[in-house]
Amino acid sequence: MKILRVASDLYPAVVGGYGIHVHEMSKMQAEKGHDVTVLTANPEGRPEEERVDGYQVIRFNHSFRMVGNTISPTLFFRLMEMRNDFDVIHAHSHLFFPTNVCALVKKYGSAPLVITNHGIMSASAPRWLNVGYMNTLGRWTLNAADRVICYTPVERDLLVSEFGVHPGGIAVIPNGVNTDVFTPDWSRRDDEHRRLLWVGRYVRGKGIEYLIHAAAGLVREFPGLMLTLIGEGGGEGEIRRLVSELDLDGHVEFLPFMSYAAMPGQYQRAEMLVLPSLHEGVPRTMLEAMSCGRPVVISEFDHLRSIVDGSGLMFPKADVPALADAIRRLLSDPDGANSLGRAGRDTIIRQNSWNNTVESTLDLYGQLVPA
Repeated sequence: MKILRVASDLYPAVVGGYGIHVHEMSKMQAEKGHDVTVLTANPEGRPEEERVDGYQVIRFNHSFRMVGNTISPTLFFRLMEMRNDFDVIHAHSHLFFPTNVCALVKKYGSAPLVITNHGIMSASAPRWLNVGYMNTLGRWTLNAADRVICYTPVERDLLVSEFGVHPGGIAVIPNGVNTDVFTPDWSRRDDEHRRLLWVGRYVRGKGIEYLIHAAAGLVREFPGLMLTLIGEGGGEGEIRRLVSELDLDGHVEFLPFMSYAAMPGQYQRAEMLVLPSLHEGVPRTMLEAMSCGRPVVISEFDHLRSIVDGSGLMFPKADVPALADAIRRLLSDPDGANSLGRAGRDTIIRQNSWNNTVESTLDLYGQLVPA
């Protein structure tokens, strides 16, 4: 099968769950014998075309970033030239400009279009803008696709009931991680600190400020508390200032995004992953932590409850005392925390393995491509 994948970001040029998902999906589909091409932005002046891990990468230049989105005025014409050269076009996230362009090209006639929803709302934009977008361009983009992939039934139902996406075109395929790469290793636990891990972009929607405020109270009960923050973004300076204002400099470690291969070790040395986000799809970091046998503390999201129940704790969004209490409960009960971590590993193996995600996606393509 000839597959064209269209994505704003691609690992390793951009590190994050979205870019890694695109890379790993393309790599494994190529390993299974499919001809995969990824059309993506070129943020670092890389070659316009090259072969990476068994798949072809074509990068579009003449682009610029706006509110975290890659805009390319010439992408429409490029896609119009390519639109019938593939068996299927798979675009990632309705929140990105390249996917909007794929939807427009589909109106002119193209290979079947699949769009993966990596989260209904953007963490980089305020709610009023998210809702306005989803009721207009976002809905139009998703309804242009032959199939929309959601990670959970709750997200599927929300797209239908709240935003008018056609239910017949939505398929539920759980997001997954490589359980052979992200594995438990209890010997790597940090014995000197009670280490909490956060991974993400420094934007308002990720809620990192709530974790910092919660930690300011917890260090009095747990003097060895250490936060490892892994990420990048324009809000990092503000978070660093908040850490200093709350006298947490000796309790916070700032690290940049790192390679995919380095991440298992970061989960393995922490006691838990904390994600105090205001908006999430099915965060890859959460699945990776669970696959490494670590419990998660995450804001309440209805669509994540079936994954997190029995594997971690949820708390009301933006509620700092509730967040601190959830962390305190796990720090005060290491045996209970370990039990949650082991249950999380079992959950990932049972319902979120990466191979199942890739195979289900290929099966979906098969429904759209004539035999």
